[in-house]
Amino acid sequence: MPLNDSINAADTLNRQSTVILTDTLDALDARVCHEEESPYIVRELGASATGRVPYTEGITPEPRAMLPGYDTGVMCLIIGIFLVISSNFRHYSTFLKTFAQDLWKVRGRQNIFNDHTVSETRVQASLIMLLCLSEGIIVYSAIARSVPVGTIFASIGITSLLAAVYYLWQTVAYRTVGYVFTSEEFTSQWLKGFKASQCLLGIALIIPALILLFNPGSAGSMIFISLALYVTSRIIFIFKGFRIFYDNSFSLVYFILYLCTLEIVPPVFMCKAAMYMTLLFE
Repeated sequence: MPLNDSINAADTLNRQSTVILTDTLDALDARVCHEEESPYIVRELGASATGRVPYTEGITPEPRAMLPGYDTGVMCLIIGIFLVISSNFRHYSTFLKTFAQDLWKVRGRQNIFNDHTVSETRVQASLIMLLCLSEGIIVYSAIARSVPVGTIFASIGITSLLAAVYYLWQTVAYRTVGYVFTSEEFTSQWLKGFKASQCLLGIALIIPALILLFNPGSAGSMIFISLALYVTSRIIFIFKGFRIFYDNSFSLVYFILYLCTLEIVPPVFMCKAAMYMTLLFE
């Protein structure tokens, strides 16, 4: 009996070892790539021949996306505007003397010696050109993040042109509002404040615009910074307008209507128009 028990125990252990070995081989076999599972296997008359294997050929190369800063037309625009600014650089000291007054102060009677000269007008014009190009680059970058656009130079040219049209429209609209609601003297001061705020915005926006030209990956943060700068310049201008037009509590109704009509709706409309125009010329 002890001998039979030993034989039975050995047989049981042998069967358990066989089951464990079989399970182990099955597990290893599941992780091995068999000939039947290999890609593009061709079988002919019982013999197998390996054909083209896709993963050994790599990825099909695609042309690298061109950076906006490498576009010849865009760089010509930037260089041209910087040349215009540098040609008027000697007049900047005269312009800066009245810049702060135009930006902040409201005078009941203007000094006859504070009239802008031709040189200051040229400085303002060069800075406004810089503003329009910077806004065009930033708006183009914002559109390019959401939808595919066409040629870089054409798209930036369209958005910059729309920025210039928007600036001219604002000048006419503010002059009309000033003619209706205040005197010619205060209208002149209000327009000078608008132009000064736009010149300040043009100087501030050129930095994020240049970064967007050569590093489109930073579009999110640069667009946010540009929007913050735009809002800041608008707050400065609106504050001066409030000081000019505020007479009593009832005038707040007209001031709120002014904010909705000239400060909120037009920028939204111009952004929609810029997106439509860039997609139209794609």
